[in-house]
Amino acid sequence: MTATAEPSSAFTLIRRGPFARFWWAGVIGSIGDWITIFATLAVADRIAGGTGTLVAIVSRVLPGLLFGAFAGAIADRVDRRKLIFVADLGRGLLVPALAFATDLWVLVGINFALEFLSILGQSPRAAVLPRLVKSANIVTANSLMMGAAYGTIPFGAAFNWALDAAPAVTLGGLVPDSNADFALAFFADSVTFIVSALLVATLPSLSTALGKRRRRQGHRFRTTMSDIRTGIRFLVRTKSVRRVIVGMTAALFGGGTVIVLGIDFVEEVLLADTEGFFAVVTSVGVGAALGILIVSVYADRLIRRDAVFGTATALSGAGLAAAALTSTVAGASAWIFAFGVGAGASYVMGLSHLHEQVDDELRGRVFAALFALMRIGLFVSMGIAVPLAGVIGRANLPGMLSQPTRTVLAAGGLTIALAGIGTLWSIRDVFARPRLGAETRGVFEQAARATRRG
Repeated sequence: MTATAEPSSAFTLIRRGPFARFWWAGVIGSIGDWITIFATLAVADRIAGGTGTLVAIVSRVLPGLLFGAFAGAIADRVDRRKLIFVADLGRGLLVPALAFATDLWVLVGINFALEFLSILGQSPRAAVLPRLVKSANIVTANSLMMGAAYGTIPFGAAFNWALDAAPAVTLGGLVPDSNADFALAFFADSVTFIVSALLVATLPSLSTALGKRRRRQGHRFRTTMSDIRTGIRFLVRTKSVRRVIVGMTAALFGGGTVIVLGIDFVEEVLLADTEGFFAVVTSVGVGAALGILIVSVYADRLIRRDAVFGTATALSGAGLAAAALTSTVAGASAWIFAFGVGAGASYVMGLSHLHEQVDDELRGRVFAALFALMRIGLFVSMGIAVPLAGVIGRANLPGMLSQPTRTVLAAGGLTIALAGIGTLWSIRDVFARPRLGAETRGVFEQAARATRRG
C-alpha cells in the first residue's frame, strides 16, 4: 500500500487487521526462537563443553552463507505468506527432535536444518511489511517488528532460567537424562512456532509480480540463477542500500560481544551482583524503547533515513565503548542507556530505509542478504568474544586494558561507532540531493529490465 495518509498509532496497528496478526505471529515465533537458541547452546555445552558451544554457533552461521542467496530468490518468486507458513510449521515439527539429541553432530544437523528454515522465512517476513501497512506507517511498523524480534529476548532467557526450578521432562524415559532439563523448552518452542504458522495462514496472498511471471515461464534453475544475479547487481550498484546493509552487519558484529560478555563484565569489572546485572539490562531495554519511540514519533521529519541510521549507530557504539570504561553500575547503566537509544533507533531506521528504497520484486533478495550477513556477524562475534577475552587476559596489558571483558566490550563499541561514522562519511556528498531514492529507482529499473529479459 502506498497511499499517502496520516500515520496510525502503534496500538491501532496491532489491534486488528492483517498486520496485527502478522505482528502477533512474530512475537510468538520470536519467543520460541530465543528459547531454542539459549537451550541449544546449553545442551551443546553439556555434550562437548566450549567446543560444543562453538560448533553449535557455527551451525547457525553456515546456512546463511550457503543458502542466503537462494532463500532470497525464492522469497521473490513464490507467495511469501505460504513460504513463511512452511518455515514456521517446519520448525515447529522439527524442534522437538533437539530434546533427544545426545550426540553433538546430531544436534548440529538439527540446528542446521532449523536455521535453514529460519532463513527461508525471515527474508519474506521482512519483505512483506510494505504490503501490510501504508507508507506513512513504515517506521512505526518496523519499530513494532523490532520489539517482536528482540524485545522477546528476556522472555526466552527467563523461560530457560525458570527451567532450573521446573521438573525434568523424560516422557517415560524417552528423553535422555542429559537433556531432560531442557526438553520442556524444546516442546514449548514447538507450540510457539505452530501457533505463529497458523496466524500467518490467515493473511491474504502475498505473491509478487515477479512470482507471477515466473509461474507463467516455469520455475527453471536458469531463471533462479538469473534472479540471484539480478539481486547481486542491485546490491553492488546501489550505494544507498549497500551502505546500510554493511553498517547494520558491522554494528551487530560489535553488539554480539554484549550478549556473551555482559554478565562477566558486571561481575568482574563492576563487582556487582544479580541486581547490578538487571539494572544494566533494564537500561538497555528502556533506552532501546526510547530510541524506537523517538524515531516513530518524528518519522515524518526524519526524511534522510540513512543519515539518521548512521548517527544513531555512532551514538550506540560510543555508548557501549564508554560503558566499558566505567567502574560503577550507575555509570555503566547511564552509558548503556545511550547504547540502547542508538541501537533501537538505528535498527528501525535502517530497515525503514531499505523498505522505502527497494521495490517489492527485489525485497526478498535484499533482506535475505541483510539477515544472512547480520546473523553471520552476530554469531561470529559471539563465537570469538570469549576466546579473545582469554587471549587478552594472558597478554598482561596495562591499566584498564588488563581486564579482558572491559577491553573486548570497548572494542565492540568502537566497531559499532566506526560503522555509523562510515555510513555518514559515505553520504557526505549526497545530503544536497533534492530527491530521495532517485539513485535506487534508476538501478531498480535496470534490474527490472534484466529480470524481464531473464
